[in-house]
Amino acid sequence: MYDSWKVIVNPHAGGGSCKIEWNDIEKLLQTAEIAYTAELTKGRYHAIDIAKSAFKEGYRKFIAVGGDGTIHEIVSGIVLIGEDTRDVTMAVIPVGTGNDWGREWGITIDHKQAIECIVRGNTRVQDLAEVHAMKGGKMNIVTMVNIGGLGFDANVSSNVNDSKDQGKYEKNMYLKTLIKTFLGYSNRQLKIVTNGKVFYDGKVFSTAFGIGKFSGGGMMQTPLARPDDSLLDITVIKKIPKIKVLFQIKKLFSGKILDIKQVIHTQAQSVKVTSWPPSKVEVDGEIVGFTPTSIKLLPLAIRVIVP
Repeated sequence: MYDSWKVIVNPHAGGGSCKIEWNDIEKLLQTAEIAYTAELTKGRYHAIDIAKSAFKEGYRKFIAVGGDGTIHEIVSGIVLIGEDTRDVTMAVIPVGTGNDWGREWGITIDHKQAIECIVRGNTRVQDLAEVHAMKGGKMNIVTMVNIGGLGFDANVSSNVNDSKDQGKYEKNMYLKTLIKTFLGYSNRQLKIVTNGKVFYDGKVFSTAFGIGKFSGGGMMQTPLARPDDSLLDITVIKKIPKIKVLFQIKKLFSGKILDIKQVIHTQAQSVKVTSWPPSKVEVDGEIVGFTPTSIKLLPLAIRVIVP
């Protein structure tokens, strides 16, 4: 088993800025005398394959250089092998458009400070979740590190990813896409079952299920979530007049979304969702399939580097 770090770099993260910043980051890693081998991804989902291969080779320490999608792919690759992940340590040097997982743990976007965290070696153990969703007529299984959702939330993420694929990056891209998506969106019929009991069955504007609280560059759809409490937080925004949504958007950023009358919340270890029509399922900013979907908590499953 290797004692050195496997560094997985997404050169496309941050609108392509990671490709440029990697040179400086590598110099900082070398100055800090961190033993590592690095590999750059060649496209979407490549980090999954790199992480799987590295784990099989004996690596148990991983550094993601990129955004939330990069972290999601690395952890998914490790978990897919089916072995115990509790001896895995995950670190991140944030270079992305959202960096919500790092925000959850207080990890700075300053590269030097992020590397200093790795050198100090302070760790916490956090939960993960196994998510099943239909994709191409088959059940797709991925690992959630931070937060996912259905309905409006997933449609926004889908449109953000479409913009990224077209090479469009801009400040506050998630918020701007949210507003554009809002204009053409309609409520969905969802049945949400938590821990084997029906939690809600009716029209839904959006649903989020979180290990952490942050998404979309600082929004808090699951403001009570803690990544190490062995619970999934589920927030459901029931059918709500569009005009009211516009006036309540600020509560997404203030952490007061649960104060809205049409919002309900619970905590659970498992969630199952069916919908009509089928709804996109988003996990850590990536569209992983369609309903029906199920989410199962994997409590205290991976060790992470924190300040």
